[in-house]
Amino acid sequence: MSRAWLIGAGPGDAELITVKAMRALAVADIVLVDDLVNPDILQMAGAHAQIVYVGKRGGHVSTPQHDIVAVMLEHLRAGRSVARLKGGDPFVFGRGGEELLALQTASIPVEVINGITAGIAAPTTIGIPVTHRGLAQGAIFVTGHSAADAEPDWRALAATGLTIVVYMGIRRLVDITEQLLRAGMAPHTPCAAIESATLPTQRQVLATLDTLHAEVRAAGLGSPSIIVIGNVVSLAPPSNAQRPAHERTLTIGLGFREGVSADQIEAVVLDALGPRSLDEVATIATLDRKRTDPALTTFCLRHKIALAGYSPEAIEAYLDTRPELPRSSTVYAHTGVHAVCEPCALLAAPGGKLLPEKYARDGITVAIATLAEPHDMPHNALAE
Repeated sequence: MSRAWLIGAGPGDAELITVKAMRALAVADIVLVDDLVNPDILQMAGAHAQIVYVGKRGGHVSTPQHDIVAVMLEHLRAGRSVARLKGGDPFVFGRGGEELLALQTASIPVEVINGITAGIAAPTTIGIPVTHRGLAQGAIFVTGHSAADAEPDWRALAATGLTIVVYMGIRRLVDITEQLLRAGMAPHTPCAAIESATLPTQRQVLATLDTLHAEVRAAGLGSPSIIVIGNVVSLAPPSNAQRPAHERTLTIGLGFREGVSADQIEAVVLDALGPRSLDEVATIATLDRKRTDPALTTFCLRHKIALAGYSPEAIEAYLDTRPELPRSSTVYAHTGVHAVCEPCALLAAPGGKLLPEKYARDGITVAIATLAEPHDMPHNALAE
């Protein structure tokens, strides 16, 4: 008999999935997986299971919801058991309710297996409880990625005095913080933004409401991120903060061959910086497929430097707007883009300027850009 599970995979760390979820995955015939699920969790699926990737990640192309439901029903009606595996909890901004209703309408038995939602897990990784006696009597979970006609009532949220936890809000951070400030929330309200919570690549910034978007931009934080706004953020130890935005004024575009070490990257970057310091570097940027290279991630974690990756499409589109930047058919043959270092450095520094010198050694190339001053930044730079 076919059977369905709606399973929460938790915030990222594979060890945070529940025992009940592990048991369901072990017997499911089909596993439909969202993008934000840690690939290590798929090792818990049975050897016979068919893994089907169905997208669903903010800011990326996703499989339409009706198509996902159709695939589920097709397999279930064929007598196969289906595990629908979602990041976090299936009923917290996961459209689990829609899938539950569709399965119930088709008279198919379905079990919901909860997962730890990132809105709770992410703050705890840096010592922030979402509720705390004397600071916040409750917490509100809200999505920052809403359609125009479904915009949260930020004025009402600001008036509650509760902790505000924003999912999928990093692209609209400027707008969100401005609306809260206009609603009367104090500019000095403590805030945090936490990227890739519970994973080794986790990064975060601590700031105030009026400086949050600048700090996030300087650190190069991206999706997936959780934003926490409220007095409970004051409980986070100061050691969990990034350096202030004004102290990191450079971005580095990096290209490198396979097999280089973290020490090689460090040596070349230091030579390229010359009299400048690694402490001045806000972001290292490279091709998106290189972003998870062990040597690069080790180097960035070692020096607490943000790491950004850009798709070939984004790089080529940027090059189209900057005809003066160098291009190489040799680089294109190896990477699928006509240049890596210069466009990546500038993409990580919207409105910034490229320094004239470029450095190459040991299969590693480096280009350096300066971050734009805040008054030179496009108003909606984060929203782009």
